[in-house]
Amino acid sequence: MKTILLATDFSPASNNAAEYAFELAKYFDSELILLNAYPLPPPNYDTGIALDSVTDIHKASEDSLATLRNKLMENNINGVRIECLSVMGSTMDVIEEICKNKEVDLAVMGIVSNAGKIKEHLIGSTSLKAARHLSIPMFIIPDCTKYKRIRKISFACGLKSAEQASVIFTAKYFAKVFDAELEIINIEKPFEERSEEKAMAIEFVEEKLENVRHKTFILADEDATLGLEEHYEQYPADVIVLNPKKHNIIQTLLGTSVTRNLVFHSKLPLLIIH
Repeated sequence: MKTILLATDFSPASNNAAEYAFELAKYFDSELILLNAYPLPPPNYDTGIALDSVTDIHKASEDSLATLRNKLMENNINGVRIECLSVMGSTMDVIEEICKNKEVDLAVMGIVSNAGKIKEHLIGSTSLKAARHLSIPMFIIPDCTKYKRIRKISFACGLKSAEQASVIFTAKYFAKVFDAELEIINIEKPFEERSEEKAMAIEFVEEKLENVRHKTFILADEDATLGLEEHYEQYPADVIVLNPKKHNIIQTLLGTSVTRNLVFHSKLPLLIIH
């Protein structure tokens, strides 16, 4: 992890995520990039877009980034390198461009937890979109979450074949770099008959995790969200891993109530892997 990107809009949720990203940068001895993408101001139909308006917005962005950087630097005894980037453009386009040009290894964004139905649709939409479209791993940090040493990682997945279980390698990588226990959770319908294909996938996972501290749980619940919530109450984790592909229990990152409940109501950091 040479480079970590923190995309911020300077909201309290983003500022909280910045502190989490800073701690990750300390852990990995990584460079931290603080990025603010701001839109082109709407044109005035009489005068067009005023240059001084663009300049003012850019300066405000740079000043806010500097303030955030200075706050993080107060605890920078490890000498984390922090770069600030203020870029005009669509947020997702800018994030993708910076990730490519700066060879970013890990992205971090904040989200408002327990936001309510309307805010769920409006707030955090950029974090969800980034998690679905970015090809690199990404942490989504709830605004109520503070960084702590990651000792247990939980990966909720619905394995249907050994080929689909290949994402386990990424989860295994993070378990190793954090020296954490890896928990694999598979949710089935009650009384669901386990196919030979699925049994082979489970065997595949166990084989690939042989040299990693791990546990495997098979949960039976009609309501996947409720099943996961009850599990985490009994067996707390430090990070929940999600994979936004169709072979996950969460069919698409934006399309199911399971994902929205986890993203918007979980008090745990979410690590999106691909």
